[in-house]
Parts: sequence; C-alpha cells; structure tokens
Amino acid sequence: MTILDRYIIRSFIRNYLLSFVVLVGMYIALDMIFNFDELTRNMTGSDTGNGGGDVPLLQILRLIAQIADFYVYKIFAYFIILSGIIPVVAAAFTLMRMTRLNELTAMLAAGVPLLRIAAPVIAMGILVGMLVVADQELIIPHIAYKLAREHDEIARPRLASYQIRAMEDSTGSLLMAAKYDPPDVEQNIPAKMHRVDIIQFNEEGKPLAYVQAKEATYNDRQKLWKLDGGVRQTGLRPDDPVSTQQVTQWQTSIGPEEIGLRRRASFVDLLSTAQINQLLAYPRNYGTVPLLRVKHWRVVQPIMNVVLILLAIPCVLTREPTGVKAAALRTVVSTGGCLAVVFLCLQVAANPPSPSLVRYWPMAILWLPVFVFAPLAVWLLDRVKS
Repeated sequence: MTILDRYIIRSFIRNYLLSFVVLVGMYIALDMIFNFDELTRNMTGSDTGNGGGDVPLLQILRLIAQIADFYVYKIFAYFIILSGIIPVVAAAFTLMRMTRLNELTAMLAAGVPLLRIAAPVIAMGILVGMLVVADQELIIPHIAYKLAREHDEIARPRLASYQIRAMEDSTGSLLMAAKYDPPDVEQNIPAKMHRVDIIQFNEEGKPLAYVQAKEATYNDRQKLWKLDGGVRQTGLRPDDPVSTQQVTQWQTSIGPEEIGLRRRASFVDLLSTAQINQLLAYPRNYGTVPLLRVKHWRVVQPIMNVVLILLAIPCVLTREPTGVKAAALRTVVSTGGCLAVVFLCLQVAANPPSPSLVRYWPMAILWLPVFVFAPLAVWLLDRVKS
C-alpha cells in the first residue's frame, strides 16, 4: 500500500463517517417529525395527576430516554436501508474534493492513472459493504424484538400482547390462543401463550385430536412449547375411540419467528438467513415469496452497493476542476436511476405472476439490476480518460 493509497483511504473513511452521521441523523429526524404523535401518545395530561395541565419535567425526561432507546436500536435497521447511499456519497465527496483542490491534476502529472486513484475507493466500498452483512446476520436478529416495536410502543418493556385467532403449522394443525406474549430477548423472557387450543388433523385432513392447555411457554433450545395443564383428547368423530391423556409439550413449526411474521410482514427483514432457511424448510409457512425475496436480496444488496460506487466513480472522476457541479449532477442521475430500478424490482419480486414461478421469480427479478447496471458501470469505467 502506497502513501497515496493511505491518503485516499483516510479521506474516504472520514467522508464515510460524516455521511453516515448526516444521512442517518436526517432519517431519524424525519421519522420523528412524521411520527411525533405516536411517540408522545402515552404522554398525556391525564396521566400526570395534575388535571391535564403542564407535563412534569420528570415525565419529559422519561419520554426523551424512551425515544433515545427506541432510535438507538433503529440505527442498525436504518443503516441497512442507507447502506447503498452512504458509500456513494463518501466516494463522490472524496474524489470531488481531490478534483476541486487540484490534487488529481498533480497525481496525473506524476503519471498516476485516474483508475489507479479510484482503486482504493472501490476497495473500501467492497470492505464497508461487508458491514451490511455483519449487521444483518449478527446484530439485527438479536435485537429483532426491539426493532419490531411501533412508535406508540416505546414505553412498553416488550411488544404488546395479542390474540392468535388461527394459525396452521407444517403438519396442518390449527393453533388458537386467547393471548400471546412475545419474548423479550434482553430480559431473557421466553414467548408465552395463554388459554391454548390446538386441533390436530390426520393425513386425510379430518380432525384427529384436540389439545388444550392453560399456558404454553416456548423453549428456544429444544424448539418446542412446554404446556402447563395440557390435555389431549381423541374421539372427535363418531367412529374414533375416546381417550384423554396429559401432555407436557407440543412439537411444531410455529415459533416466535413464525408468529411474528404472521403479525407483521416486515418482521421477515429482521430474521437471519439461517432463520429464513428454517422457515422455508417447512412445507407450510408464513409465505414462501416474502421469505425468498428477503433471502435473495441479502445476496444482491452488497453487490448492488458496489455497483452504485462503480456507477458514481466515472461521473466524478474528471480532470477538469471546473466540472464538479456537472459531475455531482451526473452522479445523482446515474445512481438515482439505479436505485429507482432496484426499488421497482423489490416490489415486482413480491408478486409472482404464476404460482409455478414462486420459487424462481424473486431470484430472477432481484438479480436483474445486477446484470443491467454492472456491465454499464464497467463500460463507464473503461471510458474514463486518464
């Protein structure tokens, strides 16, 4: 690594951190503005004990702490969304600054080609792209239930409880629960269901047995539900023998991840690829298309982040210091067009035209921008005059 490489890398890292703070900060600020009513929903005058008058300072400080706790976790999710824009901004500012200060002119006079100058920027773009993979696979799955909170749930120590009306597992059994308490990973509190009813069916789709329990607690290590007061009854049809027996556990494909997916479709974005593969292995699950869409996007996204940088570099890598504004405009147009196509493909990938294409449609559509824009980026880089 030469002195020139180290200089460019330091400049890129500085601009990357600055872009991260600015873009993520703007995202948080806009999110707070548009969801301010939900964030302050639990902070009303009737709760203060002073007849609906002024809000005590202590409650204001508590609300600020809750909002801070909410958005500290959200930063990891916002980084995934902005992971393609941040390195593009950092690369553009790095090269534009060098052009503006005539540093590129000096490097060209020393016999350094423009593409050689851009090499450290491309290498750093690939390196920071790995941060997206680490964030998605190692960090977000462990704080998924923090990220799944809505804006009006910031005051709750865990996600709100709700009723499970009817949910089918991989064997065709139907689950119903009067109340479901999502797990709290931070406090090590497992998921729990209250007043559980399970109807089991045979291979012909006819009712086989009925299981009821007062409570069911999920054992994450054994991947099953521990039943409290569980009773299994057979003889639901006139020709079946009647029997009653105690049951202490229920082995099923329905876990907290599956229940969370049924409750909120966006919860699939918070799962790791290993968890998605486990859900896809079940014959019946929340939905094959959303799971495949997220799974293939996990592979495509780091590649597209690098392609965005390759599209931006030819736009700003110029020998004329007076063309910085035009270079910035070209960068916005090229990368903006690419992001628009990617967004469109993400929407189309969720709607296969035929059930027979469910397994292949998300992969084909999500890889389409790579095959279109990667050759275009290479062609633009080849046209750079140094």
